[in-house]
Amino acid sequence: MDKRVLGVVLLLLAALAFVGYRYFSSQSGVGGLRVVATPTASVFLGDKLLGRTPYEDKVNSGEYIVKLIPEGNKEPVATWQGKVTVNSGVLTFINRELGSSDLNSAGEILTLEKISEKDAQIAVLTNPDAASVALDGQEKGTSPLVLRNLSIGDHDITVSSPGFNSRTIKVRTTEGYKLTASFQLAVASGFEATDSGTTTDEESGSPQVLIKDTPVGFLRVRMEPSTQSTEAAQVKPGEKFPYLDEENGWLKIEYQKGKEGWVSSTYAEKQE
Repeated sequence: MDKRVLGVVLLLLAALAFVGYRYFSSQSGVGGLRVVATPTASVFLGDKLLGRTPYEDKVNSGEYIVKLIPEGNKEPVATWQGKVTVNSGVLTFINRELGSSDLNSAGEILTLEKISEKDAQIAVLTNPDAASVALDGQEKGTSPLVLRNLSIGDHDITVSSPGFNSRTIKVRTTEGYKLTASFQLAVASGFEATDSGTTTDEESGSPQVLIKDTPVGFLRVRMEPSTQSTEAAQVKPGEKFPYLDEENGWLKIEYQKGKEGWVSSTYAEKQE
């Protein structure tokens, strides 16, 4: 098998079933948060230090910015932060493999939420977008994707995209709940200079767009220069992308090789 697309197989027995976490259900508005990371990292919820990985505790339900800061590494390791939803009565699980940059970091966020249907569902989100999604070895489509009417129990989800390391996780579905699995794929070895869309253009002296800090730790790439337009991808602060055009406060970039989109100039700037 081509080493550039070798899967990073993770058997994360994420026991997210509601009945598996009944000790949370006695407290309305409280859920669980579990965070694991390689290497070990300090865990922040907003500006509050919770502890270090592996971490697990009860948290009030709601949306949070979670930040992971690697500890005591001789080699440079990138921090990570992202928006995470903690739902009442169930566990939210974060797994991160922190690399020297966002491009070679990977991981998953798994959340569970109650739905009105008597159904078991899995929603798959990926960065990069439009990754191939397989369930139990069968191709189901490309992300973002919602799989409905699933059997109750354990399932394997595999996501893959050209130029990125694929990932496989094991999850458990529960009737009346939707499991959302959000993946970040790491760029495969040998693809950093081309698929990231940055190195080649920087060396040629072409204009670049630098992504600045944002309140949520990422910036949405839109198909058109409008907040109402479809989200094409998400990019991270500090990343640079080839500049293509600008219009009414929006900058057009090549966020992956052959893929174009618009980012708000509020959180991005053109660099010559």
